[in-house]
Formats: sequence, structure tokens, C-alpha cells
Amino acid sequence: MRRFRCPSCQHEVFFSNTACLNCGTVLIYKPGAGFSASTPDAVPCANRDSIGCNWIAADGQDLCLSCAHTIVVPDLGVEGNLDRWARIEAAKRPVMRALFHMGLPLRDTTGAPAPVFKLKGDPLDPDRPRVLTGHDSGTITLNIEEADDDQREAMRSAMGEPYRTLSGHFRHEVGHHYWALLTEADPRALETLRAVFGDDRQDYGEALAAHYRDGPPADWEDRFISAYASAHPWEDFAETWAHVMHLLDGIETARAFGLIPADLPVEPADLLALPMARLAEAWIELSIALNAVNQAMGHETFYPFVLNGAVIEKMDAIRRLIVGSRLVEPRKVA
Repeated sequence: MRRFRCPSCQHEVFFSNTACLNCGTVLIYKPGAGFSASTPDAVPCANRDSIGCNWIAADGQDLCLSCAHTIVVPDLGVEGNLDRWARIEAAKRPVMRALFHMGLPLRDTTGAPAPVFKLKGDPLDPDRPRVLTGHDSGTITLNIEEADDDQREAMRSAMGEPYRTLSGHFRHEVGHHYWALLTEADPRALETLRAVFGDDRQDYGEALAAHYRDGPPADWEDRFISAYASAHPWEDFAETWAHVMHLLDGIETARAFGLIPADLPVEPADLLALPMARLAEAWIELSIALNAVNQAMGHETFYPFVLNGAVIEKMDAIRRLIVGSRLVEPRKVA
């Protein structure tokens, strides 16, 4: 994330601010343009009053670029769901900003938003199936219980995961979407990915069942970013894609605050032009320091993952896929 300044008083403002805390200027954010003061010509997203969305409405639309991708919102008649919706959308906006600045397509061939998100709660009837977070043909479903820290932590602990966040969910699930989209646009890219991640034509359902039944292979840490990544090539890609986004967003933020070498570029598109080994070098050095700071403060590990050579090679395959895709359009960053 970049650092932002109030357009009126130049005091620092933050990505989630709806107003400057110094001078009170009402703020509105536009991807590619940053923050401006709200004016009659700058129509705010229709979700501003309900969930605190501070983005500008898309041209001729009621909703902003991010909110327009949510096609199912939680049942607001259920207590707490408005707050859950607000927290989920607050986590989604930085991810949508990153996809925009990476130049990735955010619409399908008809011009409709893609991917789209369904934010759903479990049915009240305990005999009915629970809502599962996942991706299906460009539609990403998220169980809104993930917005509750205690529920998400309970799930993380039960599944033996080192890390589980709303941002991580979004980054992982959009990875599934872009595997399909970018390889469909260039079948040669599919063969390149299969050479790195494995043959995705193996039965997905059977692979997941075997993973949950038998666990990951004994040497998974030598070849995968997470145990779950070993379940199937699609999951390996999505997990690795999420970490590419972790690095890009993390390095952009650290660069803005002067925490990593100034010779690294600021723009995400320029970062993508660098070999992943270079980005990983900076990220590993930063994460080791931040892990130590977190531990000194009694917090959980900041980044509980190992970027070995095999993982970095997979991350670079994703970087090359993005840079080489004819669907990617470089966009101004703000």
C-alpha cells in the first residue's frame, strides 16, 4: 500500500479513511488517482453510509469498482451481519486495488465484473450444508463467519494452518480465477504452468479427499509454500499466487515507509518486472526482522512461511504469466 496525503492539508491519511482526521476534509478514493476531496462531481459509492466504503462510484454506476464485484451480500436481518459485511469489504478493497494496479482484467467478455463474490452465512437449519469458501467458474463464495476473529482463529487452529486471514482468502481465491482466465487466453501458458505446478487434469475431488484423509507428503516443505498447496496443482497455484500478492503488497508498503532498499521500484508493475528471486531476497530480510519484532511484542509470527528455491521458482512462473499475458494492461498506481 502507498502512503497517502490529504488533498487539502497534506496531513497523512490512510487507505480506509473517509475523512482527514486533521482537517476534516471528506475523502473519496479512486483507483489510479488516489484521494481527492469529495465534490458534487465525485459521486461516492452507494455503500459509503452502510459499510464505510470510501471509493468513488464507477462511471454511470451506483457502486465503486470493488463493491460492484460483490453480487450477494449477507442477510442484513441477522444481527452482526452488517459489521461482518463491512469488515469483509474493507479486506477486499486492497485486494481489488492490487489487481487493478497489476493490470489484470476485472471484467468478462460481456463487460460484467469478474470475478464476482458471494458473501453468505450458514443456514439457520443445522441439518443443511454449511457454506464453504471457494471458487467456481469466476464466482468466489466466502463464508461470512471468516469476518469474526474468534471463528477464523478456531478454524485456523482446527485445520492446523499457520496463517488464515480475510486478505489471504481473497488472494487465494482470485488465484483460481486467474489460472482459468489467463490460461484460456493463452493455451501455451497452461503447458508452462503444468511443467511447474503439475498436471491439473488429475481428479480434483479425489485429490482433495486424499489430502484430507492422508495429509501432505512427508517432504512437502521442500516443494510447496503450504501443506494445502500439495493437494492439487490448482491449489498449489492459488496458494502460490496468494504469496505473490503478499510480497507485492508487502514490499510496496515497506518501500513506502522506507523499510526496504530504496533501489526497489515503487510501482507494482515495475516490481513485477523484477525476477522473483530479487523480490524474495528483500522480503525474506524484511520478514525475518518483523518476525523478531512480533515475537518481542508477544504476537504471533508475522510471516510463518519459508521461501525456498522451489517455491520461488513457482512464484516466478506466476510473475512471468502475469507479465506475459496479453490481457494485462499497465495502469497508473495511486
